[in-house]
This record gives sequence, C-alpha cells and structure tokens, in this order.
Amino acid sequence: MSNRMGVLSRRLGRYAGGFSFATVAFFAIGLYADSNTKGQMVFLFAGLVVVCLFASFFLWLAHGFAWAMIPEKPAEEKKPSEALKPAETMRPAEAMKPAEPMKAAEPMKPAESLKPAEPLKPTEPTKPAEPVKPAEAMSHAEVKRPAEAMKVAEAIKAVEEKKPAEVIVSEEDPPDAKYTITGKRIY
Repeated sequence: MSNRMGVLSRRLGRYAGGFSFATVAFFAIGLYADSNTKGQMVFLFAGLVVVCLFASFFLWLAHGFAWAMIPEKPAEEKKPSEALKPAETMRPAEAMKPAEPMKAAEPMKPAESLKPAEPLKPTEPTKPAEPVKPAEAMSHAEVKRPAEAMKVAEAIKAVEEKKPAEVIVSEEDPPDAKYTITGKRIY
C-alpha cells in the first residue's frame, strides 16, 4: 500500500509541476502576443492559461492527499531466513487427548406402561345436506327474485360494516312501514 501511494504521489507531483510550468509559459506567450499583435491570439492563450491553472491546482491537491496517505514508517520486511523455518526447529503439536467414552442411551419404556390417551367425546351427529331442488319443483314463495336477493346481500353487508342500510321494501310490506338502522321492520 505504501509503495503504491508513493508512486501515485510522485506521478501526480510530476503532472502538477508540468501543468504549472505550462501555465506560466502560456501566460508569458500571451503577454508577448498582446504586445506584438492586436489579433485573437491573446484570447487563445488566456484560455489555455485558465485551463492549465485549474488542472495544476487539482493535480497539486491530489498529490497532497496521496502524499499524506504514505505511512511514516515503511513496513519492515522479514528476512528470508526468518520467514521459512525448517520443520525440525518447530515444536510438535500437542497430542490429542482421547475422547471420553459415550454413555449408553436410556432404554425405551414399553408401550404398555405409557398412559392411554383420554377417549374422545362423541360429537353431535351432523345432518345430511338437503338435496338441491330444481327451480321448477320449488314453490313460487321459495324462489327469490334476483333483485330481492341483491337487496338482502346489501343489507347484510351494511350490517357487517356498521353503516345504516337502505330500507328494504318488499312487495308484502306496506308503503308506511318503519325500519330500524339495521334494516329490521318495526311493527
């Protein structure tokens, strides 16, 4: 790391020095061109001076940061004789101790000694589902009209949402019938 930062710092310093020299040179050439000619050459050299000035400023700044990152003391290199020691000089590893013998597992209890589970209580017998009657076999009162079914579904949804339901009016209700907020008829 320190070697790389040293190389980077030196290169940035060289570039910064080169651009600084170019800045001074273009400035001098621009002054000379201004004194001898009255043309556009002055503007060209003025532009080159500004570009080189900014480039040299940032290069000197980068050189300073790279120089600051070089550690003060370089890493001490090991001698080749110390890095590789012969195998005879190394002490042997400690001998491993034998593992303790494992204990035998506890024997399983016989199935008869286990407590039997509590017997399940019988549940109430379920009623078989009624077969669906075809629409023609149902009486006229059992068949609901789609509009009435939709009104009932909306009323149920409104009750679930705790919102006042619209009054459900069927053909059997008189026009002056009164209802509660939940949609039940008041007699």
